[in-house]
Amino acid sequence: MRSKSSEQRTPHLTRGSVLDDLGFSASEALEIRVKAELYRDLLQYIKDRGFSQQELGTTLGIHQPDVSNLLNGKVSKFSVGKLLKFAGKLNLGAQVKLTKPRTGKLPSVSASRRTQKQVAAAA
Repeated sequence: MRSKSSEQRTPHLTRGSVLDDLGFSASEALEIRVKAELYRDLLQYIKDRGFSQQELGTTLGIHQPDVSNLLNGKVSKFSVGKLLKFAGKLNLGAQVKLTKPRTGKLPSVSASRRTQKQVAAAA
């Protein structure tokens, strides 16, 4: 009998994004990516400025448990809108840019299994 470590493993093939592989819809994946980018930049700014939890709570107008959640990566506790409000309270600007899908490319996540010809005909 072979041990698990000696068995040949089939490499995992991805569709381009871990969010796609986890089954998120295109809109859910977009929101997660936007939230992650906002969070990353907010956290970097907060760390660079050396805020204490008390100072940060006062500045953002939130209670200590929420400060702790923010600093400890519990991003699911905050909406994109809330993270944008935090940025504003820290005198940071934010820019959202919408982009058109690349021509000839299907979205990385799609609800149907239409071919490129079907997508082009529908457009």
